[in-house]
Amino acid sequence: MRMLSRPVPRILGLSLTDFRRLYRWLNLSLIHQAVWPVMLLLTEAPSAGIRALPLPWYLLRLAAPALAAILALVYLAQPPTRGESREQGESRPPPHLGPIQVQIRLLLLGLAVALAFARFAIGPPGPALQFLIFGAADVAAFHLIHFGILLRSASLRDAERGAVALFALSWGLRTALMAAVGFGNASVLLGFGSGAILGAAIGSASLILRRWLGDFLVGAAFHWLVIYLILGFAE
Repeated sequence: MRMLSRPVPRILGLSLTDFRRLYRWLNLSLIHQAVWPVMLLLTEAPSAGIRALPLPWYLLRLAAPALAAILALVYLAQPPTRGESREQGESRPPPHLGPIQVQIRLLLLGLAVALAFARFAIGPPGPALQFLIFGAADVAAFHLIHFGILLRSASLRDAERGAVALFALSWGLRTALMAAVGFGNASVLLGFGSGAILGAAIGSASLILRRWLGDFLVGAAFHWLVIYLILGFAE
């Protein structure tokens, strides 16, 4: 008996798989980016930088990216549903790393570890440790959401490009929300634009390194290295 193919449901021009993927991105990004601005607006949370936050408020701020990263890991640990794969393009063979690639990989990871120890040693140790731990949770949330969940669906031809665009949008959303609640001197529009540009640059570079060196950790280490260890302005 000939089986009739069932049409794939579509919502707003997207396949059901793509819609679910974007819905997960929105939920996790709101947890990641919107919780702390809402707390600043509705509670007596201090509008201080990460290093200057009292421990109870710091733990509350840390909870948002940590929870977003954990939820992303829980989702990624589940078997892929129909229309998804473990990773977009997982059928590609792993890249063969040449000597230069191996050296660059070791350099990035080694430099990240060395600068982390240097920042902690320069101190003060408590605020430095707060900043580094928050940075690790923030980076993990960004990369698990955008280069984990968003690349898990193989239904979009431009999945990687879309992941970088949403990476930039998420970063712009954070800076815009922080500006809206009075953190910093930038306007909401300027905050969104500058955040989106920086997010696009970091997201693109991280993805290129990940694909070139075949390692999820290298892209995340680059993000942590540039934003939290070298520039150190991501508050």
